[in-house]
Amino acid sequence: MRLLVGLPVSEKLGRRADPAEVPAPEHELGQTHARSTDLALLHRAILRSLGHDSVVFACPAVPPSPPPRADRPRYELNVRVASDLKEVAGDLTVRFTPNRPTKRLVFRLWPNGPLQRGEGSQLDVGDATANGRTLPASRPDPTTLVLQVPLRAGQSVEVHLPWRLRVPLDARDRVSRFAGGIRLGSFFPVLAWDPRRGWITDPPARILAESSTTPASDFDVRVDAPAGLEALASGTKVGADHWHAHGVRDVALAVARFRVVTRIVHAPRPVLLRVAVARTSNVQGSTVLRMATRALERLSRLYGAYPWQTYTVVVPPDLHSVGIEYPTLTFIGASPILRVIVDHETAHQWFYSLVGNDQARDPWLDEALATWGQVQLGGGLPGSLAAAPADQFQHVGAPMSYWNGHQIAYFREVYGGGVVALSSLGTRRVNCALRHYAAQDAYRIAQPGDLLDALNRFIPGAERRLRRFGIRR
Repeated sequence: MRLLVGLPVSEKLGRRADPAEVPAPEHELGQTHARSTDLALLHRAILRSLGHDSVVFACPAVPPSPPPRADRPRYELNVRVASDLKEVAGDLTVRFTPNRPTKRLVFRLWPNGPLQRGEGSQLDVGDATANGRTLPASRPDPTTLVLQVPLRAGQSVEVHLPWRLRVPLDARDRVSRFAGGIRLGSFFPVLAWDPRRGWITDPPARILAESSTTPASDFDVRVDAPAGLEALASGTKVGADHWHAHGVRDVALAVARFRVVTRIVHAPRPVLLRVAVARTSNVQGSTVLRMATRALERLSRLYGAYPWQTYTVVVPPDLHSVGIEYPTLTFIGASPILRVIVDHETAHQWFYSLVGNDQARDPWLDEALATWGQVQLGGGLPGSLAAAPADQFQHVGAPMSYWNGHQIAYFREVYGGGVVALSSLGTRRVNCALRHYAAQDAYRIAQPGDLLDALNRFIPGAERRLRRFGIRR
């Protein structure tokens, strides 16, 4: 479920200087030196003190990002919310065009994961059809629906699939009902295709984490909500209870009575920022609006333009020191560390939403980078993490199959240890590498080697230096 555990954050992460940022030894005062050299050294010292040592390192210009793939999936999603909010029914039609031959389609049904089912979620599906014909189907496990559809590379199929979702009360995970509303994420059948690897069938996480992998897709979403309640969804609103989302991996939905505040933010292109606070939540929307504005503006300066037209922050009453991010829409829990959660989940718009990853195989690839982005905005790590010896973090790159048996260490190593690992490479160069990584791998499902290639380009030996943290290709 993409979250940030609420830890008290008070101390900024200390770091050693990047060797490239340390000047050559200077002579003692009184020694003879050419005036021009003295001025050059003084200039460098001033630049370093301001964090702008352009003489030592300047980040090269970033090439334009590629657009989403032309053969990306395209969904039409209809959602009907029951008046008592206990059930959501719907249907989807998706057009899928593989870039390699396949004999099947694989949909993931994430509300049926062990943790979600334990909380009371259940996603049922009806018969899938294509061209009026029912498709042969199998269910190898509760989270996986396999349809037998042989396709050549470049051949398209349009599949219609009805579904029905049971919504539990006060759940911790991505599907939940609260007093007067619901919040839904990863709530409908979704294709698990990676153009580089084919179908991704990782088992679901057994702890409060995620294991989904989905390609950037287009969504046309229509919502039938109970009278008197407002619906908010990922993407741009184009009509009454109707949204379009372009080049996103998933969509999220909230239905409740909201207090809504908006603002146009330049990140750097104009973005409609919307903050919706459930009326049963005790948070000031204007406060969250300021935090989200700051996060969008600063992160876009660090990692490139925010690529979508809208960003929505929903504050429900049932999330506490937790946040859950989805493309263009984030759920934020009221908390004493509210700003840190807003920063973290907004950073996920670059690291998960824009540049995707296999969250079961490489959970660090979005969580460590989102935590790194959060730290760049002035947050920090708990003092115990910031001061911990580096050799305490040896499994940062481990998959969810490992973390299922090490739940307590998961957040410490993947979130905190990931930042410690990156900080060992030097902040300025890491941020430069991440800016290039976000541009080059936009709308793709990245692998660790993609990030390591970007780091190696700007930081000699980066890949070798990260191995001690358990980070490998």
